[in-house]
Amino acid sequence: MDAQLQALLTFLDAQRARQAPRFPSVKSEKVLSFMGTTSQAGTHAAVSVNRVRRLEVAGSQELRVHLAGALPRPPLPGECISVHITHVEEYQGYQVKTRALAGAATAELFEADAGGLVIRGSQIYTVHHSPYTMKFFERIPFDEVLRTVGSIPCALVAVGETANLSPRFIFHHEVKAGRLALFHGDGLALKTYMNLRANRQETRLVLDLDGWSGFALKGTDEEFQPHQHPEAYERICAGFAAGNWGKPSRVFRFVADSWQPVAPAP
Repeated sequence: MDAQLQALLTFLDAQRARQAPRFPSVKSEKVLSFMGTTSQAGTHAAVSVNRVRRLEVAGSQELRVHLAGALPRPPLPGECISVHITHVEEYQGYQVKTRALAGAATAELFEADAGGLVIRGSQIYTVHHSPYTMKFFERIPFDEVLRTVGSIPCALVAVGETANLSPRFIFHHEVKAGRLALFHGDGLALKTYMNLRANRQETRLVLDLDGWSGFALKGTDEEFQPHQHPEAYERICAGFAAGNWGKPSRVFRFVADSWQPVAPAP
């Protein structure tokens, strides 16, 4: 087996054990990951992990996220920046998104400062089930965001058209013909599914939740039927049952084409 693939598998195996105490109510083998998707066909979300310096309320319409480090790349016209900050053990978190870039006016989305950069968030979305889950354009109160994730040390950042970052448990993985596949299930058809309908390319973040370092995997996500991967389907259903989430409405197989290490800048 390729040495790089073996290193990734070793990391996944270690994370199953390291993450288990964080999610004691879900008594099923799993690894938390984060799906980065975009709505532009053939593109992958550009992702990074950045340390959070602070959150700042700027008037009634903007939440500024002060980050250390740099963006994974500058946004192109029509693209936005999404900053995902989540309290993983509490299953509570948010995406702070900028407007889509119009022309070359990047200062409307972000600006550099002495400590890194400032993201100018114009909309906040929940990334876990909450009273706001089905209300995509409901304005989530800034004080709720500050109270829930204001002390979280790191954020995940994605750049792309309708860029979205969502948490998913990996309940099964396998290697066939030298290619790694990760399996997960979905309940509701929300923002991630909308992107996948338009674009099956995905960037998956698999991280150590202590230091927020790990791997960013690029590949393709496809929906499958239970009979196509029965072992994976059984494990996904067992994971959903352990979390009291009912049965998945859809199940997916992500096949990684490439990956690279990722970590927050000092």
